[in-house]
Amino acid sequence: MTSTVVKQDDADAAAEPGPPASRWRERLTDTNIARLVELLALVPVVAMIMEVARAGKLQWLDYWYVLIRITNPDGSFRPLGVFTPQNEHPLIIPSLLYWLDAKLADGDNRVLGYLVIVVAGATVLLLRAVLPRSLPPLARAGLVVAASALVFSLQGMHMFVRSMSGAAWLTANLIVVASLLFAAKGKWWPAWVAGVLASASYGTAFALWPALALLAILRRERWTYRVTPLGIGVVIIGIWYALKPNDWVGGTPANDIGSLLFTFLTILGKMWTATVPGFAVVAGALTLVVYTILATNRTAQQPALRFWWALACYGVLACGMTGMARMDFGAEFGLESRYSSIAVIAAIPLLVITSVVIYRGVRRNAQKIAAMAVGIGVIGFTLGVPTATDLRNKIREHPLEAVAIRAGYGDTLGPVLPREDELEPDLRALSHYPFNDSFSLGCGGPELGSTIDVGDAEPLPAPGTRAPFEPVGVVNSIDDRGEAHLITGWATGGAHREADQVSCVLVVDGNGKVVGGGVSGQPRGDVTATYWELSPNVGFKLIGPVTDETRIVVVYDSGAMRWLPPEVTDTGD
Repeated sequence: MTSTVVKQDDADAAAEPGPPASRWRERLTDTNIARLVELLALVPVVAMIMEVARAGKLQWLDYWYVLIRITNPDGSFRPLGVFTPQNEHPLIIPSLLYWLDAKLADGDNRVLGYLVIVVAGATVLLLRAVLPRSLPPLARAGLVVAASALVFSLQGMHMFVRSMSGAAWLTANLIVVASLLFAAKGKWWPAWVAGVLASASYGTAFALWPALALLAILRRERWTYRVTPLGIGVVIIGIWYALKPNDWVGGTPANDIGSLLFTFLTILGKMWTATVPGFAVVAGALTLVVYTILATNRTAQQPALRFWWALACYGVLACGMTGMARMDFGAEFGLESRYSSIAVIAAIPLLVITSVVIYRGVRRNAQKIAAMAVGIGVIGFTLGVPTATDLRNKIREHPLEAVAIRAGYGDTLGPVLPREDELEPDLRALSHYPFNDSFSLGCGGPELGSTIDVGDAEPLPAPGTRAPFEPVGVVNSIDDRGEAHLITGWATGGAHREADQVSCVLVVDGNGKVVGGGVSGQPRGDVTATYWELSPNVGFKLIGPVTDETRIVVVYDSGAMRWLPPEVTDTGD
């Protein structure tokens, strides 16, 4: 009878509403709330889509060298070309993506960039699928937001706006994650096949094979499954070594343990600074310390975390491989934007494993873990602002290469482009940008080869000591590159808001023929520091042949034209 009364009392107590704090906590851990939080993961994706949309159509560096290897003179595909490594890296799958972009989208950098965003998004979704179910929905949602913020971080914007790079690095990472997912479920053959595909995408994927072996050990698989990944990795590296060109890649040889550690730790900690190598070294070292501490924790050893330990192994080893290959390039080279892709892979497992340990140690921490994860993601995303600013400035100047290619001055720019006689025939055969109708100098009329009348145009005077209210212009340098010259300077219609703004700048020969062009509206902090009231984007950079009869013609929005002589302006400095 007594027992019955106690049970009834307990039931009555359970039926009573809990304290306000309890109800608030339950709402925060509700699945619907978690789904709303997870929508925040779309914010960095949208931000990167906007960056790619502004990135411009022209491709970058390695893309050109790969394209001429995989293209026959008639524009058809050359399959054997995909097997030649680029900068020591196998690029078989990326080469195919480059080819499809060239054939189907005129080689548009932005189209390939959108594909890279899809690849990165698929990586986040795969990581989301394997988050430990021991964590409540809200905590998992916070981790998804963090993963998205880090994968799409401004630190790694290089991967998206220079899509040829992301098509290699991020495709390899996606296939690596898929391979480890197969292995975590005991599906070894699909895991090994995926591993081969990853290794065909980029050299960082070579680090996958020890990670697969570690996963087999953690799963207590037979020795066959533990050794086979290492054997496959050795074979793949042997094939790569046989195919690798005997080219020198690097700067002054370092060949010391200190330089190796410095570069490795800088890359590992790259996510947490954009400009300070020493801070990246500290962050990289702390990452290894925390991993070591977690490895001794019993909660961190649970089966649900085996995948994350294997992924961490891959990320750390990939950073180590890159550090070993690139330590000759200098102390700050490890801060290059493209290296953030492997730093992210090393950072996300640390965040997941730490979250599981914290939640197991102190219950009712779902909202705190979610807040921590989102906060770390926000930090990782926004620390890349200096990197993004630098990349945006380079993007603004990049169309100069399109003018050089189209006008036949590509050799004047050096190794950023292949030899002109190798590149131009392939691009013409493919109707590849800039050899199609989508190319323009952006003047709203005059193009390369056009003839314009500059007879009535007035010369642009040099500025005085105060902000000019009338049109002025300056030529700062004329660099003779052989068949063409690189010309830098600045021009403005005046310091007031109603001033006629510069539309474009051209190089015109003595007959009025447009023989060169480039980019205008470039930021010139040195100019605006002298003339406070000027627009910050007054600079121009041109390419074209210079003779005594050459005119540098500034075209304004109104259609008015003024000119500068082909000589460095004497400003009286």
